[in-house]
Amino acid sequence: MLFSSRRPSPLLALAGMLAPIWILSGAVVFGALRSGYDASHAISELGEQGSTNAVAWNIIGFGGTALLYAMYSVAIAAVFGRGWLFRLTILQALAGAGSGLFGCDPGCPPLMVTWQGWVHTVTGLTYFAATCVLPVVAWRAFRHSDDLRPLAQASLACGLVLIGLFLVGPFLFGPERVGIWQRATIVLSGTWAAAVALRLWVLLGRGYREATTTRASPAGAHE
Repeated sequence: MLFSSRRPSPLLALAGMLAPIWILSGAVVFGALRSGYDASHAISELGEQGSTNAVAWNIIGFGGTALLYAMYSVAIAAVFGRGWLFRLTILQALAGAGSGLFGCDPGCPPLMVTWQGWVHTVTGLTYFAATCVLPVVAWRAFRHSDDLRPLAQASLACGLVLIGLFLVGPFLFGPERVGIWQRATIVLSGTWAAAVALRLWVLLGRGYREATTTRASPAGAHE
């Protein structure tokens, strides 16, 4: 396991657990403000072009989620370096931000009409692809870590289920229930992310305390 010489606050690790909670709970709140909206609708419909509260959702919902992933990436980099775990987490942040910057067409149809809608489709699929692949990539890294090895097999199992859901979910649920597919993916990946984030929180907290103790020690304490 790698640790950078400048360890960040362990609280940054918890951002990885909060990100999926943020977008799901935000969708509940904003969905309640929109007539006829339910969990079968795409989350992106809350920020579709020209809709009520679209700007607020895109900033608070997608923007807030992107910020949390960016914060989490700092914790990932501190523990694992800037390899694929870090890159995929940054990709989640960038894709979340892109989804907020470019709203989907009204109704979020499978085939967009405007260029903004197509950009939204690409960023949305990128987010879900990165989210589904991440546990498998983590499995490879966790196998070589004494602290995270207990999560390795669970990561592999979760990743395989998520990849299968990513590939068959749109056909299984159809465009009428795409929101259920999205939410199922986020709940499953978020449960895995919570377990990992809590473990990283413990590891960074331990390292953070050690670093703080070292800096606070008198110059001649170890002589």
